[in-house]
Amino acid sequence: MPAKAVAEKPLSTLAEDLATLANERSPDKRLELLRGVASAYATHAEPGMAAELYLFNEIVSKLVNKIAGAHRATAARALATMKSLPDGILRQLATDPDIAVARPMIRDYEAMPEAILVEVARTGSQDHLQVIAARDQVTPPVSDVVAERGDARVVRILAGNRGARFSDAGMGRMIDRAAADTDLQALLVERKDLSLAAIGRLLPIINEELAGRLQGGAAAVREADVVQHLADWISERKKNVERTAGYITGIRNGDLNINDILSELLSQQRLYDAADVLGAAVGLDGEYVFGVLSGGSTQSALLLMRAADLSWPVVHAFFDVRAAKVGPYVCQTPPARADYLSLDAGAARRVLRFIKARHVACGIA
Repeated sequence: MPAKAVAEKPLSTLAEDLATLANERSPDKRLELLRGVASAYATHAEPGMAAELYLFNEIVSKLVNKIAGAHRATAARALATMKSLPDGILRQLATDPDIAVARPMIRDYEAMPEAILVEVARTGSQDHLQVIAARDQVTPPVSDVVAERGDARVVRILAGNRGARFSDAGMGRMIDRAAADTDLQALLVERKDLSLAAIGRLLPIINEELAGRLQGGAAAVREADVVQHLADWISERKKNVERTAGYITGIRNGDLNINDILSELLSQQRLYDAADVLGAAVGLDGEYVFGVLSGGSTQSALLLMRAADLSWPVVHAFFDVRAAKVGPYVCQTPPARADYLSLDAGAARRVLRFIKARHVACGIA
């Protein structure tokens, strides 16, 4: 039966067509019938028609299961244009492991229930999360899950999406993720929905250029207290830079002990400044060391600290601050004292010399 004819029938008389649809073997014919039945459902479905809704779900679910490959994706694209579909069909297609099938339903179905999007975000692949992150509208319950599970590519898309809204916890998670991701920092700085609390968390991890951009954006849209907050941070940051430079000079002159200085900095949660001090001690660029400490592998961080012959309490403090600043997802199992002490200091220094030689060859300061 042509799709148009199916669509013209009231839903209550579709049982015969549904049975035909379920038994149809031709992929093209299945798609034609599927479009027609879906259109009829969208046109005639009424609240309280439990039997018809059950029948539609049963038959269409079975049909979708019989369609594979490109035809399945085509079916999803056709259904995604419908104004109304049962949750069962939506969930089945939006959670499909094949992103070509799931994408049109996640991206294009305008009436997608928030609960299903949360479910997809919790269980789907990174490809599913990427499509969710790019939706025209992403509500806080959904963005919270994406911020937690998404990889770097996904969270950058989410941060750049002006249609995404965040809870305080979700924005806090995004800022935690940005600690070791300068591209994500730049995207967050451009957002117009940052609360004062979010700005306060973002400022300690961004450089002065980004802080200036944040201040420039804030001046036009926020009250004087926000601008003052930024100005205070910039002033304090300059003082910290001067103090850190003094610490480095003292360590090089033998007047200060590196373990004492790092303990002080880490007690103040100043991971960036601690990285500068450690970098100076081992002869590496502070930005590079910060990248290793905040986002590199546990083994790489341990090697750097072993090369500097840091005491275990300082190493332990580093990983505590790293978990607090960057998030436990970077280092879910902190190293034990035995892991650190088992590293050969001489071997660690040889690795360090190799890294420094590569930096010189590549023109890295």
